[in-house]
Amino acid sequence: MSPAELMDTPRIYTALAEWAACLIYILILKKKISGFKLGAALTVMLGLMAVYQYIAGLLPLYLWIPGMLGAIGLMYLNILLVCDISRIDAGYCCIRAFVLAEFAASFQWQIYVWLAVRFQKDSMLISILVLLCSYALVYVLYYFLEKAHMPEDERLIVGPKEFVGAASIAIGAFIMSNISFVMPDTPFSSATSSILYVRTLVDFGGLVMLFAQQDKREEFRMRSENQAMNIVLQRQYDQYRLAQDNMELLRREFHDLKHYLIAIRSEDDPDKREQYLFEMENAILTQEALADTGNHVLDVVLTTKSTYCIQKNITFNCMADGKLLNFMHVKDICSIFGNALDNAIECVGQFENPEQRLITMDMYQKNHFLMIQFENYSENKLVLKDRFPITTKGNKMYHGYRLKSIQFAVQKYGGTMTVRSEGNWFKLHILIPID
Repeated sequence: MSPAELMDTPRIYTALAEWAACLIYILILKKKISGFKLGAALTVMLGLMAVYQYIAGLLPLYLWIPGMLGAIGLMYLNILLVCDISRIDAGYCCIRAFVLAEFAASFQWQIYVWLAVRFQKDSMLISILVLLCSYALVYVLYYFLEKAHMPEDERLIVGPKEFVGAASIAIGAFIMSNISFVMPDTPFSSATSSILYVRTLVDFGGLVMLFAQQDKREEFRMRSENQAMNIVLQRQYDQYRLAQDNMELLRREFHDLKHYLIAIRSEDDPDKREQYLFEMENAILTQEALADTGNHVLDVVLTTKSTYCIQKNITFNCMADGKLLNFMHVKDICSIFGNALDNAIECVGQFENPEQRLITMDMYQKNHFLMIQFENYSENKLVLKDRFPITTKGNKMYHGYRLKSIQFAVQKYGGTMTVRSEGNWFKLHILIPID
C-alpha cells in the first residue's frame, strides 16, 4: 500500500471539518438564536454540507474550483444566519474558518495515511478514531486561541483592507497547498510521497499568518480606542482649565451686585431701572451656579455645567460631598463628571418641554464605598450593545467613548460602572471602594 492510493480525503471528513470550523465561531460570537433552534440549525447545516460534499465529489475535475467556492458559500451562510454579526464580519470569520478546516482535514488525513502505510492496513474504524482525536485536538486548541482574540461583548468591525488581507492569505495558502493535486508538474508541486505533508504545512502557515494579522488588528484597534478616549479626556481637562478663569470672573461679577443696587435706587427712568433689574437677576442666577462641594476641581466642573444648564433652561439638581474625591486625580474627576454630565445635557437638551429637561447627581459614602449616581429624563428606549447604549447620532465615530472614558477612570480605582433605565429615566451608577 502506497500514499498515492490514499491521496484523496473522504468528502464526509471534509464536510465535518468545515462544519466544525464554523461551529468554533458560532460558539465564540454572539448568536441570533439559541436552544432548540440553534441545535436544529446546526444539524440541518451539517446535513447540507455533507450532501454538498458528496455531490461535489462526483463532479469532473474542471469544476473543482466552483465546487470549493460553493462549500465556502455554505460556511458563510452558516455563520451569517446564526451569528449576530455584519456581512463583512461573517465573511472575515468564514475565511478564517475555511483555512482552519483545510488544516484540520489535511492534518487528520496525513496522520491516517501514515498509519495505513506503516501497518499496511486501510481501516475505516482507525480513520474515524484518528478523525475524532485529531479534530478534538485541533478545534479545542483553536477555540481557546481564537476566543482570546475575539471578545464576546464587542463587534469585530472588520474593515475592507483587513478583509482583503485575510482573503489574500487564505487564497495563497489554498493554492500552494492544493496545486500538487491539480497540477503535479509545476515547479511548486510536490512528489507524491510529500504532497500531504506539504499541504498540511502550508495550511498551518496560513493559520499562523491569519493569527499574526489578527494580533496586528487588535493592537491597532486598542491604539485607536485609547487615542479616542484620550481625546475625550483631554477635552474635559481643557474645559476645566478654561472654567477656572471663568469662575474668577463670575465671583467678581457677583461682587458688583452692590453697584447694581445703588444704580437702581438712584435711577428714575423705569426702562433703565428694568434693565438694571434684569442684569442683576442674571448675575444672581450665575452666582447660583457656583458650586461649593469641598473639592476645587469638582466645583469648577459642576459650576461650568450648571451655568450651561441655566442658560439652556435645564434643571440640574446636585448633592455632592466633594471631599470624598480627595484621593482621585484631577483628570479622572474631569473625565467622570464632565463626560457624564455632557451625556445627560445632550440627552435632555432635545426636549422642548422644560419639565422634561431634568438632571440629578448624587455623591455620597455608603459603608466603605463611594457612590456616584447620575440620572436624566429620557424617552428613548435603552438598548445596550457591547454593554453601552446604542447611539442615535449620525456620526458614530466616537460612539460610547464618553462612557468608555468614564469606565476607564473608574476602573483605575477598582470601581465599577453600570447603566440602566427605569421608566423614563436613564441612570448611570458608579461604585468605587474607599478606605
